[in-house]
Amino acid sequence: MARKYGKHGSKIKRSKNLYKRRKSSLRTSLEVVAMVMVVGLLGFVGWNAGKAIRDYFSQTSTVSTPENESPVINEFITPSDGEPTELQTDDNPAPSPVLEFNAIIAPASVLDNSTSLAAYIQQAKNNGFDAVVLDIKDSAGYLLYNSEYEPIQDTALIKGSLTASQIFAAFDNTDIRPVARINTLADRIAPSVIEDVSYVFAQGGGRWLDNRVENDGKMWSNPFLQGTRDYNAFLVGELSAAGFTDIILANVIFPVFRAYDIGVLSPEYTSPATRYEGLVDFVLECEEHKGDARLILEMSLEDVVESYAGFNGSAELLRGKKDLPDFELLLMYSKDSFGEEYKTGESTSVVLPSNDMSALMNVLYKQAANQTSGLELMPGFNREGLSDREISDILIAFAELGYESFIIR
Repeated sequence: MARKYGKHGSKIKRSKNLYKRRKSSLRTSLEVVAMVMVVGLLGFVGWNAGKAIRDYFSQTSTVSTPENESPVINEFITPSDGEPTELQTDDNPAPSPVLEFNAIIAPASVLDNSTSLAAYIQQAKNNGFDAVVLDIKDSAGYLLYNSEYEPIQDTALIKGSLTASQIFAAFDNTDIRPVARINTLADRIAPSVIEDVSYVFAQGGGRWLDNRVENDGKMWSNPFLQGTRDYNAFLVGELSAAGFTDIILANVIFPVFRAYDIGVLSPEYTSPATRYEGLVDFVLECEEHKGDARLILEMSLEDVVESYAGFNGSAELLRGKKDLPDFELLLMYSKDSFGEEYKTGESTSVVLPSNDMSALMNVLYKQAANQTSGLELMPGFNREGLSDREISDILIAFAELGYESFIIR
């Protein structure tokens, strides 16, 4: 698939109305093709899209809006008096699309050995995907490949036997693009193995945990510390040197600090007014080691759009977005993240479309484009809890918004 947007291409700008009162013939045809993609959530990690993925997206690059169709604005702002007012969606920019790949996030087990990896790559290709996302460092912090980082040699932190180069080489001559995903700061393992990584009490006395030991409290990696930065930057550099051209940084976040934690930790780590600078410096240090690779920052779509009190959670990094012009954002949608509305101010909220996943995506991703001020966006979604019909509607929305790429979990 040719790249149509990004550092080496030109921006695609669309001003068409994205949500229509009645279905156009284009939308009807998209629904048919999208449903073909989801009728068999079988076999392939619950997903059997087939060649229809490429066929579907190849039909969407020349979408135009019929002149005789008027938009319906299904978005409202509810002010303090309770009377909904229309949100001017025509003035909202459509997300800037990253037209790069259609990817599936692979289960951790595919990195167990070269045979499992080769089989999964072939399966992904047979099912029409352009790329496979590999969790190189998992949600606990274990490395699922054999890294050469000296401080972790001969430790239980390394779970994988394949090197980064061996993993990348498995994709040779497959027409499938490998994408590495690193769980960065929600890393509970590295603090017990590498020096200068964990949070410590301000007055001394040991490492901080996010809960009592008897309540399964865990350590976290601290982005302010050089040990944390050196470790993650090394992984980025190692993956880039192996050949990976796309590296996702996930969980660039702080723990949720309670009143007790704020009292025992340094204000540098707990003050929302300034601590985002530590996240920015962390990813910029990773960028210094990325070589020719592209770094993609993964965030929750909910955390990006519901930011009236300032970006929080996985989007807190965006408080320093002026320093992040060279990064793309992967915004992941999960069905259980949204209710009937989301806040846009102390007394205002957007009422979300009900029972129409395509309209919902239109509202949320356009709002995300506003909030991120022109940064390149890539959509993604978690299939958990979604019906075949809802997945179809999400794909239709991505196409109508101008996207030709997505990542699914």
